[in-house]
Amino acid sequence: MRIIFVTIAYPRSNSESNLYSDLMLEFAEHAHEVFVVSSIEKRFNKDTKLEETNGIKLLRVQTGNITANPNLLSKGISLLQFQYLMIKAIRNYFSHLTFDLIIYSTPPIQYNRIITYLTKKTGASTYLLLKDIFPQNAIDLGLIKKWNPVYWYFRIKEKQTYRLSDRIGCMSTANMNYILQHNKFLKPERVEVCPNSHRLSDRLDENQRKSIRIKVRQTYSLPNNDLLLIYGGNLGIAQGLGFLIMILQAYKDIQKVKFLIVGDGTEYHRIENHLKSNQYHNVLLLKRVSTDDFREFVIASDIGLIFLDPRFTIPNFPSRLNSYLEFGLPVIACTDKISDVGNILEENKCGFKVISGDIQRFITLINNLIQTPEELIKMSSRSRKLFEDSYTTKKAYSTIMAHQIA
Repeated sequence: MRIIFVTIAYPRSNSESNLYSDLMLEFAEHAHEVFVVSSIEKRFNKDTKLEETNGIKLLRVQTGNITANPNLLSKGISLLQFQYLMIKAIRNYFSHLTFDLIIYSTPPIQYNRIITYLTKKTGASTYLLLKDIFPQNAIDLGLIKKWNPVYWYFRIKEKQTYRLSDRIGCMSTANMNYILQHNKFLKPERVEVCPNSHRLSDRLDENQRKSIRIKVRQTYSLPNNDLLLIYGGNLGIAQGLGFLIMILQAYKDIQKVKFLIVGDGTEYHRIENHLKSNQYHNVLLLKRVSTDDFREFVIASDIGLIFLDPRFTIPNFPSRLNSYLEFGLPVIACTDKISDVGNILEENKCGFKVISGDIQRFITLINNLIQTPEELIKMSSRSRKLFEDSYTTKKAYSTIMAHQIA
């Protein structure tokens, strides 16, 4: 099959990877012809360019600055131009091609015109990887009001996207049920679970894990016997990081428990300023690291942390979970009441759910794990098994291809 994937969230460097590049590589390795169209913002000073790597033809289209533009007027203009620039580039580079399958992810902006253009041109089937339920997530966080015309504009665009999609792949069962409940026009057979996925890496033996653990902990002066909790990912409003700060305060004087925070976002400086003003000695904050370095941080840690703002009424499912499970890390998910990520962890006995703000439950869980280190070892094995069973690109590929006729 000839497949085209449209997204703004493709790695800017061929040395990096994310769940989208991993999935496209899975398609390429099954002998499909894969094309990717992704934006590259002006701030990176790179012109539109077609390149090929790992058998994937990647068209990087120069667009305005969308994701990091403090000027609302300039950002608005960039958003208005975005679809035009993407369609123009597709015409210039791929006008001689037809496609069998169009895959796209839920972006901060809508791709409706691009998908409509491709389907009319090629008659290809369409598959939406639903990663954000927007604009409801903005309502939940108080960023816009439901009476605001902006909300209704984006809500119309959201419904249009769903109607354009032959299939919609959701991150979890709760995610799928929410979409069906709030979009009655969708037929249940068009919506399914197609979770966040990464490529399956080789298992590390105990000597390899021990070597990496010692190296990382020595580099950052982290005692080998201390319990190390890691949070990696976006540091933004959606994570509800007030609870992370509450946790850090509770463990400020407990030296046997260490925290490693790796990420960036709008709340980074809030975390940074809090740590500086309170002189923490058991918290390490790092802004940016490579994919390989982050993997080593995970391997050197004992527990992975997930945070979601408690105001959410939509069932989010953070992709960072995959990184933890892949390397056998037990996970504590500090979320709203709606998300089912914590439920899945508890059902598979490889982690726990904590409602964001319930500091006493968090402390109790950590105390129990400190007293029963053998349980962490058992949970580690179950974490890796859950990843292998449910969150690999092989699983996502099979789900998408089940509807295609070769």
